[in-house]
Amino acid sequence: MLIILITPIILLGQEKMRLSEVDKLSVTTSKYGVDTMKCEEHLSIYTEFYKQKSYESAFDSWLYLFMNAPKRTKNIYIHGATMYKNFIKSELDSIEKEGLIDDLLQVYNHRNYYYPGQEGMVLGMQGSELYRNRKSDMSSLQKSYEILKKAFSLDEAKTQARALNYYFQAGAKLTSNKLLTKEELIDLFSDLSNTIDYKEADINQKNFDLNSKESLNSKEDRKLKNNIKELKTLGDVRANMEKILAPHVTCEKLVQLYTDKFQINQQDFNWLERAAQLLKKKDCTDSNIYFQIAAKLYESNPTPRSAFYMGVLSVRQEDYNQANIYFTQAVDGETDNIKKADYLYYLASTYAAMNQYKTAKKYALDANKLRSSWGKPYMLIGDLYAKTSRNCGENTGETQNDEFTKRVGYWAAIEKYKYAKRIDSSFSEEANKKIKIYTDQMPDKTSTFQIIGLDTKTHTINCWYQEVVQNPYFKK
Repeated sequence: MLIILITPIILLGQEKMRLSEVDKLSVTTSKYGVDTMKCEEHLSIYTEFYKQKSYESAFDSWLYLFMNAPKRTKNIYIHGATMYKNFIKSELDSIEKEGLIDDLLQVYNHRNYYYPGQEGMVLGMQGSELYRNRKSDMSSLQKSYEILKKAFSLDEAKTQARALNYYFQAGAKLTSNKLLTKEELIDLFSDLSNTIDYKEADINQKNFDLNSKESLNSKEDRKLKNNIKELKTLGDVRANMEKILAPHVTCEKLVQLYTDKFQINQQDFNWLERAAQLLKKKDCTDSNIYFQIAAKLYESNPTPRSAFYMGVLSVRQEDYNQANIYFTQAVDGETDNIKKADYLYYLASTYAAMNQYKTAKKYALDANKLRSSWGKPYMLIGDLYAKTSRNCGENTGETQNDEFTKRVGYWAAIEKYKYAKRIDSSFSEEANKKIKIYTDQMPDKTSTFQIIGLDTKTHTINCWYQEVVQNPYFKK
């Protein structure tokens, strides 16, 4: 027979039971508890009221399942959290509210106990709720920070945007109260900003794949909407982090900080990694300390990422051959498509700097194959077309024809810029600026009419590349 010690509390005029003393180990291991019929009856009652958002009416039957059949369905904990958040929001009595907060935290504990496998995500939700409800209490603030830290260590790039937000906010508050150092907050900024970059790339790719389908089922449509919402939250988190730390993460201050700390941390791989990625992110790679950190990181642990940092360093030193060796090593060793695409792009950019345009284009297209939602590779190809347009023209001595062929490469460049912003709106502003510049330099309507005619739909460019471009003045 099941015996559980419980403490009654009064909520919304009904007798409710405190969850904090429910002993998980004393509950029967049967999915349906000791009474299958009663279990199913309470499940039906609570579910129906829950659908109607009548949480007070759902509570008693929900509580029966929580106490007697905790393995019946994961919805006990998903729905339970929703109900308790609603109760907390509605409760005016401060003492009762604190009890409800304790109960909400217990719901998350029980979920991880009975439904393991998503511990990081659940801890992220628990830490977020603890922060939201008790951030003014230093002990609770520290506890929420530790819970969110553990959640992040478990899930890393899978961590939900909301948890990332409260993790950083908790760290910022602890720093302002002298419970974390400014350097620890900068380390946190480095970790989270790197994760946000990755998550945004990953979600954008998933959205691109979904939007490429002719139609979406209800599950896919819901996923797309959730992804869009998650992207907005990630953007807000990034903006908030930058706002708080902007004065402290300038190149000058980062270089000074890492220079001062390098000697004592040069054997700490995690410190080296954070420092390298933040110096790279803030474009501080021409500093001497970046050279020391990148070299030490590669020496101590030659991973694809540390090879990439060395490649960036070599580019800064204009040693392009060595940069290509490092970037190729990074590409060959990487299994994650998002990261590999980044390395391929840098490989393409390095070949572009060496004026090896065919090879540069090849690697840019390889990068896009792995991240088809990413516009940056096509921006690079557009730049290559624009840069070489006049070199691709003819020199026959017929001025009008030659001038047309020297300018027509801008059509190809503009098409790439348009495609880049179509697949990746983050490049819209940059693409539009370049489109405006090269629209002024492309062949005008009169010369187009005289050379190929306005009734010609396409034109083929033969240079170091072959490209069939649309005649922008074509009329049927």
